[in-house]
Amino acid sequence: MRIFVFLSLWGMFTGGVSAQKTLTGLAPVADTKLYYEIEGKGEPVVLIHETALDSRQWNAQWNAFARHFKVIRYDIRGFGQSARARDPHNPSDDLKALLDFLKIEKAHIVGVALGGNVALNFAATHPERVLKIVAADANPDGFSDGTPQLKAVVNKIVDLASHQGWHDEQQDVWLRSPLMRLYAADDKTIINLSEMIADYHGDHFINPRIDPSFGTPTTLDLVSSIRVPTLLLVGEKDEESFHRVADIMAQKIPNVRKAVIKGAGHLSNMDKPRTFNKLVINFLSTSPMTIK
Repeated sequence: MRIFVFLSLWGMFTGGVSAQKTLTGLAPVADTKLYYEIEGKGEPVVLIHETALDSRQWNAQWNAFARHFKVIRYDIRGFGQSARARDPHNPSDDLKALLDFLKIEKAHIVGVALGGNVALNFAATHPERVLKIVAADANPDGFSDGTPQLKAVVNKIVDLASHQGWHDEQQDVWLRSPLMRLYAADDKTIINLSEMIADYHGDHFINPRIDPSFGTPTTLDLVSSIRVPTLLLVGEKDEESFHRVADIMAQKIPNVRKAVIKGAGHLSNMDKPRTFNKLVINFLSTSPMTIK
């Protein structure tokens, strides 16, 4: 009995083996197709990944979340197994179309980095479709005060990819960048990250014109209109600019909590999955907060 209880508690916040069946598919939304996976029962939770990665970023959350929720992860247009992007597009519009296709009226939206930007923008522009949001290590459009070091890394990889394509050298530069650096992850997670970057085609670095675009007003301008309960997370070792913009958003969003994940970098859900899982599951499971 003691062993069973221990394993049950361990499985709440780790990616233990799941006996549930995962539903997969390609959703024909707008003018593209989005790859998605669904598992579990309960309130819907949508997981959204970072640039140059895909839905496998959520491997360490998948089973733990599926014990509590109906969890959905998908590849943003242009990433993973979704159709490649040909033109600028709004990921919030794609997310709405995906929820429509899956017949999900409302959902919790959880995103890291680019995924966090999508969560914030979607909550501001489609509030009727959102229960709660979690935005981790986000850098919403409208915030341009990045550190010189961060700007230099991004400019370098764009310059390399646009002139030389997306090959081992370019992938290695990106993998070693502050945005991809893992400080506390295990070997399995490091391999997962490397495989995602190797599988990525580099389109958004080769041709930045097709980058996701949220339009105007900017997401940073819109966050003050978000009324759903919001959790902002940032890795302790993430670049200073991500801490700064999280503080700015914490002042703008009326119904917000903010937490720093100790020992984690920019990919906080991969670096410290047990801490991330506990914070997010507890937040999504509690009663809604009262708006200030």
